[in-house]
Amino acid sequence: MKTKSSVLDVAYRSGHEKGLVRFLARPFYNALQYRELIRVVLGRELHQRFRASYFGWVWAAATPLLMLLVFVAVFSNTLKVESGSDMNFALSTFIGILFFNLFAELVTRAPLLLSEHAHFIKKSIFPSEILAWTSMMRSLAYAGIGFVIFLAFELYIRGGIPPTALLFPFILLPLFLLLLGIVWLLSALGAFTRDISFMIASVMPVVIFATPVFYTSLDAPLSGRLIAYINPLAPFIEMAREVLLLGRLPDLLSYSIAWGVSIFFFYAGYAFFMRFRSVVVDVI
Repeated sequence: MKTKSSVLDVAYRSGHEKGLVRFLARPFYNALQYRELIRVVLGRELHQRFRASYFGWVWAAATPLLMLLVFVAVFSNTLKVESGSDMNFALSTFIGILFFNLFAELVTRAPLLLSEHAHFIKKSIFPSEILAWTSMMRSLAYAGIGFVIFLAFELYIRGGIPPTALLFPFILLPLFLLLLGIVWLLSALGAFTRDISFMIASVMPVVIFATPVFYTSLDAPLSGRLIAYINPLAPFIEMAREVLLLGRLPDLLSYSIAWGVSIFFFYAGYAFFMRFRSVVVDVI
């Protein structure tokens, strides 16, 4: 029986004469080819984050836990939310925060990603495109802790988790592609000028209000929802709320659009990065 890696390898090599097939397979082929290097770099980064801390990974769980407790306290005692119960609104907001924090951590770090690893890139034959994968997995590790806390609170507060939560991984798949493409694009641009990093840091406090974190567009008409989905992160937050909180299937049109946008960003970002990969070595 062929392994997944060997199947992809055959597909990649068979597409040698077919430029489009080879282009589509190349990002995944490279990731599998350098999977051991990705694992080593990822392990190094995860270890270094809490290296000088006594409590280590406890802090990774403390932040989302404290945030959720604050949301529950605020929305149940201080603010009066008109739509739905206070607890559901707190959980809904927490989902938005988890997605936005994942996005914000990746795009904020992306412009400096190559300069952070300049010692690898300049002194050895290093496949710099894998840094987007390690950055993604690193951020997912911390986001995953917050997600587990969310599920525990939902189980405690509501007494159960909707069966539609099993569809959540299918929502994450296009999101991963979208974020990888954005990281490739921003890391290449950030290698040429630090202005990209400063710009992102400046607009990020505004972007959170343009993202359905503290509100929802699920009840809006389709035309209004499509306008809100100009923000590529919006459909993923809304679909996650549907399957994790509301117990219903995500809108098929929204899901299809999310896939289309994600694939475009994934391959456009990868193509841009690979186009200027050899140039950035001289400027970082």
